[in-house]
Amino acid sequence: MRALLVASYCLLLGAAGAAFAAEPAAAPPAPTAAADNSQEIICRKDKETGSLVKTKKTCHSRAQWAYIDDTNQQFSRRLVDDGATRSGSN
Repeated sequence: MRALLVASYCLLLGAAGAAFAAEPAAAPPAPTAAADNSQEIICRKDKETGSLVKTKKTCHSRAQWAYIDDTNQQFSRRLVDDGATRSGSN
């Protein structure tokens, strides 16, 4: 029984190999809109505040992450520049 299974498996592999060998090699696809990786989805894990091990997974496209990072950086700079270092006048 095992010899029959091995023989049929070998025949299948031989037939599949011959079918693939008969086909001409396909040229790689030309770079199109897929080359624009701004729509590629990227996931990040952020640690939850107050926990040592709990994380939250957030997924956005590259363009969305760039916008989020830029907005956060602008907010942080504005926070520092506008008075985080000023003393109160009480």
